Amino acid sequence: MNTSAPFCHPPRDIWHGLAIIRQNDRLTEDTWKLSIQTAEQFPTVRAGQFAMLRLPNTADPLLGRPLAIYQAEQNRIEAVYLTVGKMTHRLAELPPNTPLELWMPLGNGFPETSPATGTQHTIIVAGGIGQTPFLMYCQNQGGQNQGGQHQEGQNRRARISLLYGARTQSRIACMDDFRRLGIEPRIATDDGSEGRRGRVTDLIERVYQPGEATQLLCCGPLPMLHSAFLTAQRLGLPCSVSLETPMSCGLGICFGCVVPYWEDANSDWDYRRTCIDGPVFDAYKLRWDA
Repeated sequence: MNTSAPFCHPPRDIWHGLAIIRQNDRLTEDTWKLSIQTAEQFPTVRAGQFAMLRLPNTADPLLGRPLAIYQAEQNRIEAVYLTVGKMTHRLAELPPNTPLELWMPLGNGFPETSPATGTQHTIIVAGGIGQTPFLMYCQNQGGQNQGGQHQEGQNRRARISLLYGARTQSRIACMDDFRRLGIEPRIATDDGSEGRRGRVTDLIERVYQPGEATQLLCCGPLPMLHSAFLTAQRLGLPCSVSLETPMSCGLGICFGCVVPYWEDANSDWDYRRTCIDGPVFDAYKLRWDA
């Protein structure tokens, strides 16, 4: 079975400049949604691409931070982020009208389905803050009606299952945005406070239907990605993963985000930069024991 997924490497049409915070709202105990706007028009954004944000006029922190783009309009983007370090804790304190240095869109993005791909079912596996790249993906795929099916005929899209994992109920964010698209998430929590208790990857086989052309799209912590890949490998399914590798520049200059990668079984191991060759990779081409 050919498990490779079609990846898109967009041209380097990157916007860089100062943007203004319009909203910076707390969603859960450690999750925030940031809305940023400019007077200029942004380049087209693909689902799964990201932005680098930096606090201007400061050397502490010196470097920017990558944030997945949650939604995008002509001159406005939204990002959902966790407060986990100095940069994000300071970001959460910033009020509206504060300027931020921004460069985007970066990375390749998730492969999208079409009638030509033959995909009948897309299983999204997200953990922690990993739901953020998938709202645009689901919007671009047209959402789903209450029956979980897309329009009939040649324009029929793959049905979508969203599997989302979090530590506890109080850390679950953004699920209502998916519900408004007609996609009811299946949730797993470590403590069982909402949904199924246990690993989100245990839900994959609960929604997978043998004989249905299915792909996995995954974003979240590395152990979750590895577990999802092992399930995909066992079932013989294509699997694309978005890595949360730390980055410094986002432009491929510093080589600080390289990951082991092989083109095919006949080639030696090489390295790819997560920021420009990813962050989305074919899971079968990554070295998981590195």
